[in-house]
Amino acid sequence: MTAADHGASTRGAQERIERLSRSVWRIAVPVYTLPPFDHTNAYLIVDAGVAVLVDPGSAESAALDLLDEALRRAGSPRLSQVVITHSHPDHVDGVGPVLARTAEPAVAVHALEADRLPPEWPRALVAEGDTTKVGEVTLSYLHTPGHSPGHLTIVVTEPDGAIIALAGDLVAAEGSVWVGLPDGDMAQYLTSLKRIVATGAGLVGAGHGPAIRSVESRLAEMADHRLERERQVVGALADSSLTARQITEKVYPPLPQPVLELAVKSVEAHLVKLEGEARVRRTDSLVGTSESTYTLA
Repeated sequence: MTAADHGASTRGAQERIERLSRSVWRIAVPVYTLPPFDHTNAYLIVDAGVAVLVDPGSAESAALDLLDEALRRAGSPRLSQVVITHSHPDHVDGVGPVLARTAEPAVAVHALEADRLPPEWPRALVAEGDTTKVGEVTLSYLHTPGHSPGHLTIVVTEPDGAIIALAGDLVAAEGSVWVGLPDGDMAQYLTSLKRIVATGAGLVGAGHGPAIRSVESRLAEMADHRLERERQVVGALADSSLTARQITEKVYPPLPQPVLELAVKSVEAHLVKLEGEARVRRTDSLVGTSESTYTLA
């Protein structure tokens, strides 16, 4: 590597590693994920020479080098545990090589996500209300489904009382996150946003993009976005019975095919919520298929 290459590499690491608080570091790991993002955030929680790593999303050498650099900047703590918010590939693909480095070689995961992991990975199941100590820092686990069934939010309480919530793919500082079938549940998602606000966190670490510092207003904005889309779905059914795909084509602008398919799955999640609230109903017996036709109840 030339001196120029080393300088560019150092600048890249500086841009991708951010200290958010006394104990929490954000590492923007380059991965293939949903646009507009080109990275997944891994997090280090560090205190008293010990570290927990959340969501190592890539096994590529560049990503592992970035993790090593973050550990070095954090004082070279002993890596004691790997935790994942949920099992989607862009959050777990780096778990395998990282487990080999940990003092506790098992990935902490909710039971509803555990069976989605490679069978050779040992698991340490965590559930709502469980806690872990990292030095004087306390990690508490909230079960916050909506994006995926066993999604966890890790609530970090520092010795001075500061609270940071690491909320994975439930939140984003800009734009929206994907909530769609089969993993997504729109009603649970909206409830989970309220639960994150209720933690009193002054900062929320997102799965992608920068941290959220105006927590209550930003999460209210995200909920309002979903409720506005819900109103559009209901409005599309005002005059006729439609499938999820037909609704999508009415309420979204023209989309590239891969993005359109994701939008259809998101509209399906809205329809499942509305059906559960007896606000829409199916007009056929094609339960569980994307070809079902819906009308207002």
